[in-house]
Amino acid sequence: MEPYVGIVIFELAKSNTSPEENNSFFREDFYIVYADSEEAAHKLVEKRAHEEETPKNAAQDSGPTVTLRHIIDVAPALYGYVDKDCNLYSRHFASLEDYARFEMMLGGKDPLSH
Repeated sequence: MEPYVGIVIFELAKSNTSPEENNSFFREDFYIVYADSEEAAHKLVEKRAHEEETPKNAAQDSGPTVTLRHIIDVAPALYGYVDKDCNLYSRHFASLEDYARFEMMLGGKDPLSH
């Protein structure tokens, strides 16, 4: 079995707000799964991601609802191992400005601060 990296986007929303209020924000999670194929790895990431979800009625006062929005990618670990220091995953993007708009570490808006 080989290591795969999965990137998943969740939406977190307060369940006790009115529809007019947009109090949702998004979370990006990274998974490492072990599988014999990319298809099997995708299924494992999807299963793990669904385990993170909370039903809308279960999150009443205990916190936000968590909803799987997208599985961004599932790919083999970059160098085929994860048991020692390594680069796990690499992706490319066209605009640093667009990336910086949502990345808090680059000056983007913190969705938890109001």
